[in-house]
Amino acid sequence: IADFLHIYMRRYLLRHTALEFFLCNGKSFFLNFFRPGENSNVLKRIVRLIDNLPHSKAENVRLFGLNPRQLVRNTNWTRRWVNREISNFEYLMHLNTAAGRTYNDMTQYPVFPWVIADYESHTLNLRAAKTYRDLSKPVGALNATRLAKLKERSALFDDPVIPKFLYGTHYSTVGAVLYYLIRMEPFTTYALALQN
Repeated sequence: IADFLHIYMRRYLLRHTALEFFLCNGKSFFLNFFRPGENSNVLKRIVRLIDNLPHSKAENVRLFGLNPRQLVRNTNWTRRWVNREISNFEYLMHLNTAAGRTYNDMTQYPVFPWVIADYESHTLNLRAAKTYRDLSKPVGALNATRLAKLKERSALFDDPVIPKFLYGTHYSTVGAVLYYLIRMEPFTTYALALQN
């Protein structure tokens, strides 16, 4: 417990039943509990134990268990990024972590925004606004024709159980993660198991 740096509430298979622990040595581990609420009870007990340790390395125990919005508001990540104290990668990893994304669960693998819009120029002008995509919209809404088709499909969709939706798949799936990481273990083995 003395080596815990951060602890985050996590989802596993879309259920809020897990905890992820980050240690001072850079390692992390992911624990899933059988019943909802068990993770919260374990977290509360750990926080009480950490509070009683004279030399805890835990950073900001008060942040343990906060939801993503609260976590971002109560940290200095954005200020540090704006002041160029941390890299774009570090900042995006903080946001991924706050959002529940982790290397320890392929169903919640970290994602990075698609930011470039100009794929035709031989040289990118990084000062030109047209070089970058409109980040106020999801990727699926960037093309007006595609967005109109998605909206039409959503309007026509009628199911007594499944609510209407705009996008039929998620941008990050186990299959997509394995596709890009197939040449590295343990992903090669996982991909073979997934494809049988």
